Amino acid sequence: MKKIIIILLSSLLIPCEDSVVTLTMEDSWGDGWNGNTFCLNSECTTLQNGSYGTEEFCIDLSVENSITCGGGNWQSEVFWSLSDPQGVTIATGGAPFDGCVGGTCENEIIESLQIEHNGLIRDYYLYIPSSIQDNAPLIFLLHGYSGSAGGILNYSGMIEVAAEHGFALCVPQGTSDDDGYNYWNVGYAFHQNETVDDVDFLVDLAEHLHNEYQLDSQNTYVTGMSNGGDMSYMLACQANDVFRAIAPVAGTMMEEIYNTCDSSPVPVLEIHGTNDNVTLWDGDLNDTYWGPYPGMDEVIEFWVGQNECVNSENNFLLGMNTIHHRYFNCANNNEVWLYEVVNGGHDWPNYSSQEIWNFFTKFIDSIIGDLNYDDSVDILDVIILVNYILSPATVELDGADINNDGDVNVLDVVALVNIILSN
Repeated sequence: MKKIIIILLSSLLIPCEDSVVTLTMEDSWGDGWNGNTFCLNSECTTLQNGSYGTEEFCIDLSVENSITCGGGNWQSEVFWSLSDPQGVTIATGGAPFDGCVGGTCENEIIESLQIEHNGLIRDYYLYIPSSIQDNAPLIFLLHGYSGSAGGILNYSGMIEVAAEHGFALCVPQGTSDDDGYNYWNVGYAFHQNETVDDVDFLVDLAEHLHNEYQLDSQNTYVTGMSNGGDMSYMLACQANDVFRAIAPVAGTMMEEIYNTCDSSPVPVLEIHGTNDNVTLWDGDLNDTYWGPYPGMDEVIEFWVGQNECVNSENNFLLGMNTIHHRYFNCANNNEVWLYEVVNGGHDWPNYSSQEIWNFFTKFIDSIIGDLNYDDSVDILDVIILVNYILSPATVELDGADINNDGDVNVLDVVALVNIILSN
């Protein structure tokens, strides 16, 4: 895997007029590619395959600087960090970097933070865009097995979606297993001796972020790649009171999780390639390495049942080589989606982050019966519903089908009154 680490140090530590970038590049693949190229202020250096080294650049922190990296498809693992004079990381990111670096400019940063959980110091990145509003949604993004928080942050492109739409993005780091690989503990066959409780960790981290940054505890979501996708399913089964909806990419439900899942209705979007050679589309109930797991049809059927979905449709998404299987008219106005990536492999399609956000937005502020969106369900909502039934408008009233029977009538008024009386 090709990696780049850039540490920005203050001018107090080195004999440069302004500051210095210390560049470390490593190409551990040694597979015949052309290595990585790093450029800053028109100065460039290239390391060939299998090589490792550093080089310093003096830069002016009061102006914008642009960093670009070569390596084609391997840019996903490019990583840089900005440190203060004491060596404490205060910002991180990946290639391409384009914008202000410290100095007199205002710069949105990704914070590198830690939290203690069950005696372990756990690391995570937090990105809060300048456009964020009070009580904003929070999305967790989980890396795959042997991956990293920095890697999935750059690979997914989710940070650009967060910046555009104004939600907080948390990217936590898994712990290392006995082989030294980062992972989420979902019960793989070769992890039977691992005891870390990642469900509890992610729940605690979510609650910490809700309180510390005033983020919306009712609109917290999780997505992840591969092992991170598997973890998303585990959270849907065991922490659905915290995570409102999930969107795994190339993930699945391990057999034990599938067999023991006792979940309330949870919206699910799975994005999965039909030629995935790691998490097989058809599953593998005889897998002795990862452990047995069902195929995509069984996984989606499970969640369609959990959500009591009534209707379905299939649409081919032009330009995306993907079939969108949509199940709707479900309990709590939920939906279940499967993006079948035709001939797709074990990867994160380039449209994934935007489509995941589009899916999550369907359930933001989705309080059943809150027809006037005042964050409460009361007699005012009953009046709106009765008026709609008596004089149907040409525009559909979102959420009016309270009992999810496909019709809006007096039975929905009864269901709404029952909700009010039970609160």
